[in-house]
Amino acid sequence: MAQDKRKFTGSISVRTCGERVKLELSPAPLHGGPEGFYRVRLARRWLDTEYGSPRFFDRDGIARLAAELALCGLETPAPVPAIPCDSRVSVRRADGFYEGTWTNTEPILDYTGRWMVNVSLGGRRVFVPVEDVTVHKERRRG
Repeated sequence: MAQDKRKFTGSISVRTCGERVKLELSPAPLHGGPEGFYRVRLARRWLDTEYGSPRFFDRDGIARLAAELALCGLETPAPVPAIPCDSRVSVRRADGFYEGTWTNTEPILDYTGRWMVNVSLGGRRVFVPVEDVTVHKERRRG
C-alpha cells in the first residue's frame, strides 16, 4: 500500500497583499527528501523547482518564504553603511556646500527605508541621509 504523502506536521497562515494563504508543511522524507527538511504546499499546490521536481525547505527557508509572502515581495534594504559613531565626516548641505562634522550615531534605517546618520550641524544634532555624507580617512575622535 502506498504511503500517504499528504501528512502535514504544521501550517502557517500568511496574509499577503490583502489575501490570506496557507503554507502546509510535510516532512521531506515522505517525498524523497532529507531528514529535517519539509515539502511545502502553498494554497493547496506543492512548491516545486523550476524543473518540476520536489523542492525542500529547512526551517530558515520556510521563515524566509513566509516573510517574503507577508511582505508581498518587498525589496530588502541595502546593507548598513560602514560609518562608525564618532567618525569625521563632511555633510552636503541643501545649498550644495559641505560642512565638516562628526557622527553621533551609527547609521539607522528610517521608516521610509533610507539609511540615516546623526551628525552635529549648526549647534544641533540632526539625522541626514548617508548618501549626503563623506567619511574622512581620519575616521574617529581620539
